Amino acid sequence: MAEMERLGNTREVDVLDPPVITKDMARRWVESYYNVYQFEGFRVPLDKSFVMSIPDLLEIPHVHLDSTSRIIYYNILLQGILLDSEYLPGRGKIIQHLYRSCMMLVDDWLCHIDNTLPDMFAAFVMLSMTLEGCNSEMAWKIFGYACDIARALGFFSVDEQSDGHDSQSELHSDSESEVEKNRKRFEFWHLLRMDCLFRLSFGKPALIPGGSWTVNFPDPTITGIDDASTRFIQIHFLASMRLTLTLLKYLDLVDAGMHQDTDVYDQVLDGLIAEVQTIMSDWNAEELVSAATNHVDTWFSVDILFSSYKMLIVFTQSKRCNQNSQFLPRHTVEVARKSLRIFQSLMNAELHAYWGISLILLHQFVPFFILCADIIGSHRYNELEDDFVLVSWLNDFVDKAAEERPELRPIAAIANAMAIACQQVQFPAS
Repeated sequence: MAEMERLGNTREVDVLDPPVITKDMARRWVESYYNVYQFEGFRVPLDKSFVMSIPDLLEIPHVHLDSTSRIIYYNILLQGILLDSEYLPGRGKIIQHLYRSCMMLVDDWLCHIDNTLPDMFAAFVMLSMTLEGCNSEMAWKIFGYACDIARALGFFSVDEQSDGHDSQSELHSDSESEVEKNRKRFEFWHLLRMDCLFRLSFGKPALIPGGSWTVNFPDPTITGIDDASTRFIQIHFLASMRLTLTLLKYLDLVDAGMHQDTDVYDQVLDGLIAEVQTIMSDWNAEELVSAATNHVDTWFSVDILFSSYKMLIVFTQSKRCNQNSQFLPRHTVEVARKSLRIFQSLMNAELHAYWGISLILLHQFVPFFILCADIIGSHRYNELEDDFVLVSWLNDFVDKAAEERPELRPIAAIANAMAIACQQVQFPAS
């Protein structure tokens, strides 16, 4: 813990020699983003023409762009880089520069944040940014603002029936098109899923408690027009929301304080495990990953898969029969191993290597700890060579990422400590 605290206090921002981003490069990445990823359920609330003009506007001294617009712009550039297949020397430095540029705008943005769609969108992208930087407390703070904006804009009450007393609200609801309602529904369910992730991964209280919202599932096409290019996004939404509803049952079970020393508790968990397995089967989660042909579709596919694996591990280990066991169940270890192997194959691509720590933070540290615990507690040392290699790879991956990103050093310290513990089992001191 002392090492983590020391590393956390030495976070630095390399602004002395920022990489060069020419206007042509910026416009190409903006084009790439708008051409490849424009889903109706999660649209950028800024016109493309305005975003394309920002490289010029940033060079005009008397023009001031608000922090909201700049955060959205930098995020579009970052996503555009990840979508661009063209080789780019120094890609990692540019990505980190864009990340740091966003982080430097956060304080000013939060001081002026308002209940607007651009600020809502900025909150979504900064949630991703801060989690990628392992800054869970800032992410939690931003998530709170996102919920406040969503409530003010009616995202929590899209399908609420008027009691006749709020004629203005009813008029506003009637004037909204079904497409607009679907967009609100889509983004609300994204917020609800994030609420569950914060509760499960960081032990935070629910910001979206039951009874505080009335929102149906949207038509996954949003517009009613089924576009083949959004197939993976639609599948991700439907599968991840079913997983969210299952996770909600687990979190509510834990919060309710049901006695864990009863057979009923284990039976409920068995039911939740079966639900996750059914969802994985219904959507062919493992096959989706191999079927994806671009960065965005791959990310959607592995998110379903990693979420499912993590939930299977957590639910299984929560059972009374496993809490009292000296050894980890074989199927739990196998799920952890499978999750890490898929993550390894994904991160071996140079493109992804600069941007993926959030997947470790939200999904992969659970299987990583499971695999490490199995190695440390196992007496089958001659059978664990592949697991040693997998643990060492993840430790090296995080360590390499932390060389360019000081904010990742605390998480690298944890991974390194676990890897050392495993090495001591592999090569015990004589």
